[in-house]
Amino acid sequence: MGLRHCAILFLLIHAPLNIWAQDETIFRELYLYADKEKIKKRVEKDYKLKARSNRHLIDMTGDDRPESFYTAKKDGEDWFHLFDNKGKEVFRYQLDANGPWARLFRIQKRVLNDKTDVYLLYFYEGITKYLNFKGTSRLYLLTIDNKDLKSASVYKGPILWDETRDFRDHYHQRKYEVSLFDLDRDKIREVTVNYGRMSRVYKYLGKGKWLNMDDQEAL
Repeated sequence: MGLRHCAILFLLIHAPLNIWAQDETIFRELYLYADKEKIKKRVEKDYKLKARSNRHLIDMTGDDRPESFYTAKKDGEDWFHLFDNKGKEVFRYQLDANGPWARLFRIQKRVLNDKTDVYLLYFYEGITKYLNFKGTSRLYLLTIDNKDLKSASVYKGPILWDETRDFRDHYHQRKYEVSLFDLDRDKIREVTVNYGRMSRVYKYLGKGKWLNMDDQEAL
C-alpha cells in the first residue's frame, strides 16, 4: 500500500463523526430527490375507454368536512378512487374482476376499535361462461387508522356470494353472512364470514395488515 493510500485510510478512520453525519444527510437527500424524479417521470397508463360513477361524499375523518370517492371502469379494469375534503386524490386501488358485469355494488362503514374504521366493499367479480356459468362476489376491507386518509389500505378478502350452473343445468348459489365481533376480547373486532357451519375469521393487526385465522398467516 502506497503512502497516498495510507493517508486516505488514516483520514477516513479518524474523520470526525459530524462529517459522517453530514455525508449521511447528503446521501439521504440525494435518494429522496431521485425518488421524486422517478415519480415525476412515471407515466400514467393510457386508457382508451373510461367511465366512472357519481362522486359520493362521506365524512371519513370526523371533521364535518366530507371526503369523497368514486368507482371507475378503465378498459375493463375496475378501480376505487378516494379523495380528501379538498378533492385531491389520496388513494386508489384496483379491484380484480373475473368477467363482464363486474361492479362495486355496496359499501358499509363499521368500527373495528377506537382507532380504526373499516369499510366493507362488496364487489361483484363478474361472470364466466366457459363450460359452466359462474358468478361471484368478494369482500374487500378498506381500513382507515386514526382518521388519517394517508393510512388507507385495502385487503382482498373472501368470496361472500357465488352462483353456478353446470352443463347439466344444475344450479346453486351460496350467500355468506358478514359479521363483526370481538371474539378474543382485546377490544378489536374481528370480521367473520359465515355460511352454514363454515366460518372464516379475519383479525386486524394494524397498518393495513390482517390475519386470516383459518390459515394462520399474516396477510
